[in-house]
Amino acid sequence: MSSEKGILVAQKAAMFDLIQIIKQQPDKTYTVDEIEALIVAYIKGAEQ
Repeated sequence: MSSEKGILVAQKAAMFDLIQIIKQQPDKTYTVDEIEALIVAYIKGAEQ
C-alpha cells in the first residue's frame, strides 16, 4: 500500500469513528466549537 493510500484509509477511518461518536446521541445538536473539541480530543487520543 502506498503512503498516500495509507493516509487516505486512515483519514476515512477517523471520520467513521467521529461519525459513530456523534451518532451516540442522535438528538444532540453540536456547535462548531463542540465538533472542533471532538476532533481535537480524537487526534490527541490517537497520538497516545
